[in-house]
Amino acid sequence: MAGDRRLRVVQQFDKASQLAQLTLIREHRQPTPKSERPVLTVPQLLGTWQGEATTLYPDWRKVQYSTRLTVALEGDRLVQHLSTPELQFTSTAEIAANRLLFDQGKYPIQVLLLPDGASSNTPLSIPRGLPFFLEAGWLIQANVRQRMIRSYDAQGEWVSLTLINEQKILT
Repeated sequence: MAGDRRLRVVQQFDKASQLAQLTLIREHRQPTPKSERPVLTVPQLLGTWQGEATTLYPDWRKVQYSTRLTVALEGDRLVQHLSTPELQFTSTAEIAANRLLFDQGKYPIQVLLLPDGASSNTPLSIPRGLPFFLEAGWLIQANVRQRMIRSYDAQGEWVSLTLINEQKILT
């Protein structure tokens, strides 16, 4: 939610655990005018994003921490480095139009770049017997982004929900 606007992404999987449908819901409060923006692009993501994350757990615990995400191009691939107080992680993706394919982990993950600055991050297929996460992102302004991450354990049970508010560091 940002001001009088709200964005939701519904990620639906079929019985074979494949992403079957994606629904993007863009809402605005009346009488606020609609303000729809074009599809999110790779250049908009490039740079360093400093964030604050809040993770909620089923037992109502709440943990807050800082994040730093650096997104760059190396040749024809996108490279991202994520760091938190407890995690350092680097991954690379093949860029194919409005799709980023991260294929070097335990299972392939895709990020779809969507209208209105939105993004959807899902496995190509929900992995059996492995933990996974689903993410919806929203570029609210050129230098302000929100990401919501739902994490699941190896049995598919919900483990946590994380909201990250990020700002691009302008250099």
